[in-house]
Amino acid sequence: MTTEFRILGEVEAFVDGRPVEVGHARQRCVLVCLLVDVNRPVSPEQLIDRIWAEEPPQKARNALAAYISRLRRLFVSDDVEIVRGPAGYLLRADPLSIDLHRFQHLVSAARTCANPGEATALFDQALGLWRGTPFELIDAPWANGVRETLELDRLSVMLDRNDAALDTGRHSEVLAELTTALEEHPLDERMAGQLMLAQYRSGRQADALDTYRAMRERLVEQLGVEPSPSLRAVHQQILDGDPGEPVPPERRSPPAVGPAPELPRRASSFVGRQAEVARVCAAIHDGAMVTLTGVGGVGKTRLALEAADRERERFRDGAWICELAPLDDGRAVSQAAAVALRLQPRDGLDFDEMVIEHLRTRELLLVVDNCEHLLDDAAALIDRISRYCPRVSVLATSRAALAIEGEQVIPVEPLAESDAIALFADRAKASRGDFALEHQPVGAVAEICRRLDGLPLAIELAAARMRAMSSLDMARRLDRLRLLSGGSRGTHPRQHSVTATIDWSYRLLSAEEQSLFERLCVFAGGFDLDAAHGVCADSGDADDTMDLLAGLVDKSMVVVRADAATTRYDILQTLRAYGRDRLREKGIHDRLAARHATYFTEFLECATAGQHGAEERWWVERLTPDARTTFTAPDYDNLRAAFDRSIAAGEIGLALRLITAMPESIHLRIGYHSIEWAERAVEVADPDHALFVAAVGVAARGRWVLGEFARARRLAKLAQGCRPSPGSSFVAYPDDTLADVRLYEGDVAFALAHYEREAELARRDADSFRLVWTLYNVTICHDALDAPEAGVHAAQEATRVADATANPSAQAMARCALGRALKVSDPDRALNLLDEAAAVAAAVQNNWLTGIARTEVAAVRAACDAPAAAARLFLEAFDHWDHGGPGTGALHWLTLHYVTRFLARVGAHADAITLHGAIAAADRRPPLDIATAAETSAAEPKTLGGAEAVALARSVLQRYC
Repeated sequence: MTTEFRILGEVEAFVDGRPVEVGHARQRCVLVCLLVDVNRPVSPEQLIDRIWAEEPPQKARNALAAYISRLRRLFVSDDVEIVRGPAGYLLRADPLSIDLHRFQHLVSAARTCANPGEATALFDQALGLWRGTPFELIDAPWANGVRETLELDRLSVMLDRNDAALDTGRHSEVLAELTTALEEHPLDERMAGQLMLAQYRSGRQADALDTYRAMRERLVEQLGVEPSPSLRAVHQQILDGDPGEPVPPERRSPPAVGPAPELPRRASSFVGRQAEVARVCAAIHDGAMVTLTGVGGVGKTRLALEAADRERERFRDGAWICELAPLDDGRAVSQAAAVALRLQPRDGLDFDEMVIEHLRTRELLLVVDNCEHLLDDAAALIDRISRYCPRVSVLATSRAALAIEGEQVIPVEPLAESDAIALFADRAKASRGDFALEHQPVGAVAEICRRLDGLPLAIELAAARMRAMSSLDMARRLDRLRLLSGGSRGTHPRQHSVTATIDWSYRLLSAEEQSLFERLCVFAGGFDLDAAHGVCADSGDADDTMDLLAGLVDKSMVVVRADAATTRYDILQTLRAYGRDRLREKGIHDRLAARHATYFTEFLECATAGQHGAEERWWVERLTPDARTTFTAPDYDNLRAAFDRSIAAGEIGLALRLITAMPESIHLRIGYHSIEWAERAVEVADPDHALFVAAVGVAARGRWVLGEFARARRLAKLAQGCRPSPGSSFVAYPDDTLADVRLYEGDVAFALAHYEREAELARRDADSFRLVWTLYNVTICHDALDAPEAGVHAAQEATRVADATANPSAQAMARCALGRALKVSDPDRALNLLDEAAAVAAAVQNNWLTGIARTEVAAVRAACDAPAAAARLFLEAFDHWDHGGPGTGALHWLTLHYVTRFLARVGAHADAITLHGAIAAADRRPPLDIATAAETSAAEPKTLGGAEAVALARSVLQRYC
């Protein structure tokens, strides 16, 4: 049975060509929700919100379950299934059976097609799938938002199609279409430029100039702006009689990168500011760059997140947030953006270039929070994004405008009295359950809000005190504490209120709470109870710290992070700055910072030892408790601050300890940005230091994992022939990296000799984890030398050792090795072993091993003449490296090698030749015999970068799915 879904028009479904009645509007809405997110889970809460918005029925979950049950009965076939999992409901189907995803697939193919004629045909095919308004007759806020986004996508595709048609010389053909389209979109400058070009090339220069004049008049009269530089360039070239191509390039966009991450969850409700939210949303819609300005504590971040949450559905790639508050160095702004966008370091690109290259073809909303202390650097990056990334909107928060071209500045004013009173009442009730505004003395709450200038931060801090006093007493104490005066002359007057309110809240703490609050401000990011006690406590046990910490949470001086799997805490930046000033006044800031750096170093040392034993999973959850919902390790900011402080203080030994103790899971979670720390440490360290060799190993291995082989080799040679001090390194030695580089360059004998020596030394030292590691590499070498029996022997030993350690990563590594060794002689057993390896590795978030095992499964499927399954698995492997794992260059090349072998096997020799030539030209020769066809082995090197090679591989693999 074959099922087809059509939602680009009225919702329709067909089974074996026969129409299926999918039910009434709400049931259709459920189906559309699942089809839009096909093969991705949608939680019941999301579905209820999408269907009923703010007015769900009393038994919404029961109604939803009934709709799902009916849909399941309608679509009982092999190719469609609706399942319920931990994350919600999921409709499992071939995306190309849904016209929306088929449209996106064709558009993606067209935008990557080098031939304008073929691109035009693909665009026409995609646009031909539209039968009318998407999911017509469904009226819900979510559906309306998605519908609007799709209509914008369709318009963008039409414009791209026009570009392609014009490239092929079909000027007269598109002339009538563009004339009609511009009447429907009279302010679209790109469309006007296309029409001018079509008119000019059809011999109608006067009409082209008239089109420009009319367009300029509309822009000036309706928007008060002059035509854009690109439209003026078209006009000038027509005036000059230039027959060239004046329409700006770089308009075609790739498909969406996948579901965007959740914006930070808010633990409390959003109160008031509805007009401001609407204004911000309208500004985002109208322009590419919006800045919310205002004093600290006025609520800029909360307003930005609320607006982003409401607008996110309008952007194909969702809404993302980059937080600058933890940064002290403006040079780290681009790196913070790269981390926020889940980007991996790329050979030859700095972080600024990586961000621009990634965003150039994306459609998303980027929230950049807390720009004020790094104003110039933040403005420079955002200016480049606005200039070179046409479908990216930026919403920034800052105490001052960024002063860049095209910036829309929206000052965020204090709350209106009614909103301020509502906020106070909401937070006071959260603090004291029996609080009721109507029972307060007349005017007392209004007086408090007026005295606090309507600043949300000050109001929330004051409301938290309602547990201890009445509103009348609070109003009186506000006068007595003179909270509306003070502060430095150089600050905004309203900022004095925030400072004074914090000071007032601080003075209401007990002496023990004051001391703990100040000390907690030394953290650069969030923290858990163990870290709070380890860094801040001079005596007592963790229970004492917990009692004080709970008091600080109750008094709103510390917040509980709601989106972490384990309890973590954080401090607002304004409060943190206040606390650090207190530490400096007392002369203990530097001592606390040193204790902070030492704590995290010792923590990593314990974690690394634990991760190589039976308790790996516990340590992984401890290190990355929210790894499935956020990209970076939760202590990334603290680790960075600890390292930077150690270097700045000249404590190079401590910096070396921290970087060499960092577990592989942390490196993976932060995309190997930490290797820059290792390189900085190596630059300033004494080569005779006991940890120098281990630090070189960390830096060299990181560069190898990123595919930067030449740089990895140079680093490794700094300590060539040296072994780390006992206990200072668990896996990565400099000589290991040299062997790995030689292995990928085809010198298998060198690598085999190295790892056999290292395996013998690991046996001698009873180093079980390293023994499994070395035997895994010995197996790879035997596989490359076509010596499967020797590979099986090494992998079996690795399996015995790994099982004795009960360490999941070691067990996964050993099973992956044995699966590779058996893939020819016993492919069924190999598949079972590789599937088991992937599952075990995934359970401990070892994304590197998970991806390796999945790639090997694809290779075995390819060898077993299962092209559709192999192609799908190879595409999943590329997705894993891009988004779910380390995204490393070396492993992309490994997957490309397997794909090349697969293409040669299925007879796609031309594409195999191109990929093989790219691999040879890039000098990326992993231990594989890919010359399975004479045509492939005779390939001439091609000038094709890694990203281009992956894009080509993806497009070819799609044909076999």
